[in-house]
Amino acid sequence: MIHLACSYIPYEIPLAAGIPAARGVFEGPLPSMEGYLPRDFCAYARAFIRKYKDDDVVAIAESCDAMRRVYDVLRYWNLAHTVYFVDVPRTHDPDAISFYAHELESLASRLLRSESSPCQEFSEKLMLAINCMNQIRKELSNVFRLVSERQLSAVKGIEIAVNVNQILAGFRSAQDSSEAVPCLTQDFGPGVFDALIERIKAMVSQTVSESAPLSQDRGRIPVGVSGTCLLDSSLIECVENVGLDVVFIDSCLPSRTFDFVVDTSATSLPFRALAEAYLNKAPCPRMFQGTERIQHLHKLALDHGAEGLIYFAPKFCDQAYYDFIEIKHGLKAKGSLPVLLLEGQYGSGKTGQVLTRVEAFREMLEGAQILKAGK
Repeated sequence: MIHLACSYIPYEIPLAAGIPAARGVFEGPLPSMEGYLPRDFCAYARAFIRKYKDDDVVAIAESCDAMRRVYDVLRYWNLAHTVYFVDVPRTHDPDAISFYAHELESLASRLLRSESSPCQEFSEKLMLAINCMNQIRKELSNVFRLVSERQLSAVKGIEIAVNVNQILAGFRSAQDSSEAVPCLTQDFGPGVFDALIERIKAMVSQTVSESAPLSQDRGRIPVGVSGTCLLDSSLIECVENVGLDVVFIDSCLPSRTFDFVVDTSATSLPFRALAEAYLNKAPCPRMFQGTERIQHLHKLALDHGAEGLIYFAPKFCDQAYYDFIEIKHGLKAKGSLPVLLLEGQYGSGKTGQVLTRVEAFREMLEGAQILKAGK
């Protein structure tokens, strides 16, 4: 399988090549791998340092200095047999889109172990994969619509997104062992993707139906969560447990991975369609699109009725720190949406310090509600 290190690397290309693909989702850095990277690197980058299987591929995006060092370490110490570096632009102008389309075509050639451009047959499979992922993204968008409408907890929403990621990786849990789970090969056809989509639909439907009803307490305050990436769901659990409702999540997983579609009208230019869609999706802090990020978060807050924003910065993530300052001042200029900065590693939501700060943030939002009602 191929491990993707960034939401800007398309699932569609490895799937079209018959290779199961998944975004890197970890439980934390491995203690046995400590020392390969400095301790003052973000926990997500350090979690990528592990011994991969011989047939595994790791695709590292040019997202930050830490991930560039991950690429160097994996190659230098032979921790992964195959490691690809994907140069992702930081803008979405026509030149950047053309450059990235060529970069994605090069990635496909490397995955196919071909020195020439992918053939017409691969382009047809790529369009099939694009259509498949568009349907999967539609399913995930419906899930987070339920989250925004408070019919489903944000924790359950993240759980579903992670499960979709695992299914795309060919993940089999103990209860799946007796099922006929579709297997991707280079000879796959529409039937394999149809089975994949049906499996995801069934998982989503079952998870939603089995979820406990949310509290209808009108005193719960809606908030959004943003940042570079959520390292785990413990922060969301902490926020919801103190009486706040998370109505949107602006993070690499889930929203920036699944909350967009790829245009399928230009069937002769699938790599350009991918490049355009991925570079134009909701921008993350690595992109040179600060104004667009502020406008995007402001619109999310208005659309979902959020009364505050919690910004999570993985410890030692320079991009998050720079982004937070811009977001905080930009949102203040647009209407004084309160913003709380939380910093931490994996499991941050289980710490007393984070709990105390989130409770204080809730009390501040409650006070603002009282003042507003008194006017």
